[in-house]
Amino acid sequence: SLERRRCLYLHTGRACCQMMEVLLAALILVCSSVSGGSAGGYTGLPALGGIYYYQYGGAYSGFSGADGERAQQLDQRFYLLKLPIARAAMAVEGCLLVFPCVLILVGVLRVPWHFPAWLLIECILYIVIAVGTVPALYYFFHSLLSIYNSSVCKEREQLYQSKGYQGFWCSLHGAEIAAGLLGCMAAMAYLLSAGLAVRDYRTVHEQKQKPLQL
Repeated sequence: SLERRRCLYLHTGRACCQMMEVLLAALILVCSSVSGGSAGGYTGLPALGGIYYYQYGGAYSGFSGADGERAQQLDQRFYLLKLPIARAAMAVEGCLLVFPCVLILVGVLRVPWHFPAWLLIECILYIVIAVGTVPALYYFFHSLLSIYNSSVCKEREQLYQSKGYQGFWCSLHGAEIAAGLLGCMAAMAYLLSAGLAVRDYRTVHEQKQKPLQL
């Protein structure tokens, strides 16, 4: 009977929201790794297949001599510019991936039933994360746009365009835009989970009061 009650938690609305938060955090983590994991800088989701072509040296086939060395230098500098923001995004999303997993475990173990105040703490944490998502997204896109507006990116774009290469534009690419949209969806999911936590707190409080009334 205890095992059945624990499994029933996975069918509640709060558990469904938490599993959705895990999925969104995983997707944002993937998008962040795509944004900062390749020095190739191919823009747009349809062009992601070109990363493998880039990594095996095919992207430099049109360069020779000083132009080839300059392209490699610019790629390395551009990669180092994007690396801090990509690592920061991956670190944050890694934490946000673990957070709902811990809450699912807490719900399965029925901790909120024994300690209803935990639901209020959970609500506060969700609200803080949801509010903090807004400046985090602003910082993410502000940092990326400053990198794309830098002289390194502009020179790199012109150099590749002079050789007929496409996909090295100084603009946000598909994975970064997707990360922003998924971040907005995650913020809404956090607010919904906060509301469900308050609702469940009232439910648990009422159920615990019934034996005393009887």
